[in-house]
Amino acid sequence: MANYITNSLEEGESIVLNGRLHWVSICEYIFFAIFLFLVGIGIIVAGFLTSKPVLYIGGGVAFVVALIIYLIGRLIRTRTEFAVTTDRFIQKEGILNVKMTEIPLYKVETVNFYQSFWQRMLRTGCIELVGSGGTSHQIHRIEHPMEVRKTIVSAINKQGEKNQET
Repeated sequence: MANYITNSLEEGESIVLNGRLHWVSICEYIFFAIFLFLVGIGIIVAGFLTSKPVLYIGGGVAFVVALIIYLIGRLIRTRTEFAVTTDRFIQKEGILNVKMTEIPLYKVETVNFYQSFWQRMLRTGCIELVGSGGTSHQIHRIEHPMEVRKTIVSAINKQGEKNQET
């Protein structure tokens, strides 16, 4: 897990589950990169057919831009992560500017689970944490959403049992 989440752990707190976004979360980047790649092939073929070397450069530029777009999508996916700890839910997102969201488990009243038919086929979904003040936090397109939901609910229950003992 990234240093941000690990470094934010309190004394005696441990990570119960590490999570990340599903590959579906970068589909638009992948599709746009494939489109630009195909455009680059078309430009290079046009350059070959018309004997215009400048079109080879245009095709090469399209290839480079397609690669950059794909890498941006991968960076976004790998730099957005979350964890369920024994005391909190923590989400970190961002590459240059980092945003961390922390929700103490004792403040979570409801854990909602959303999954469309296609998301079920792709094994992705959405989890929504509803806090005691009515605020909510949603995490879209995550891997193994039902497992994440069960882990959060289990951690909340353990937190409640621990609070009742003291």
